[in-house]
Amino acid sequence: MYLADHLDDFNEVCKETLCVFEEVEHHLQLNLSHTHYCHGNFRFITSGISFGGGQMRPGNLRNMVHNEKVMQNLLANWAMQHVIQFINKMFAATNIPISHLLHHDHSIFASFILNVGGVTTRCHHDHLNLGPGACPVFAVGNFDPTKGGHLVLWDLKLVIEFPSGSLIIIPSALLEHSNIPISQDETCHSFTQYSAMGLFQWVDNGYRTDKDLEE
Repeated sequence: MYLADHLDDFNEVCKETLCVFEEVEHHLQLNLSHTHYCHGNFRFITSGISFGGGQMRPGNLRNMVHNEKVMQNLLANWAMQHVIQFINKMFAATNIPISHLLHHDHSIFASFILNVGGVTTRCHHDHLNLGPGACPVFAVGNFDPTKGGHLVLWDLKLVIEFPSGSLIIIPSALLEHSNIPISQDETCHSFTQYSAMGLFQWVDNGYRTDKDLEE
């Protein structure tokens, strides 16, 4: 687990990311499948490349064309690029054993999930992610971090204040985690990146599925 300090120009970056997250929330066209999530009842959307959860081959996560365009506009925002590059640098500074396997011009992770609104997650493991890997979680919003929004790591018996603009990198497949609610008049959004375990299995199998190996 790694806790990162605030960005050098975090006030300006956080102000812009909060604005763009709220703009994205306004423009997204989400249905019930994007509001009832096993980790909690909140609005979310995923984007990127994955393998698992019923997919026959690695491929892009499916979104309607409108929503995918909204996501691409989000990623093109200067503040989001600042956050993503900050995450890349922080991950490179860790001793996580798979860091040398993750290389990309923009983000070293294959996918991301954007949680919008007052996000409160239930206790869970991200069991489809790579065990020795990790997920960076970036949160931003208007809330009092001393009263809510804390990250809870149940296995380690830790409750961590998580102010707006903070970044934490955790092995989400191994550690059970959740977070504490914020007040109804407050807002919090989170941007979490990950790479599915199935992608690593596929590469390790010589770019074949487990089923292909059995045949």
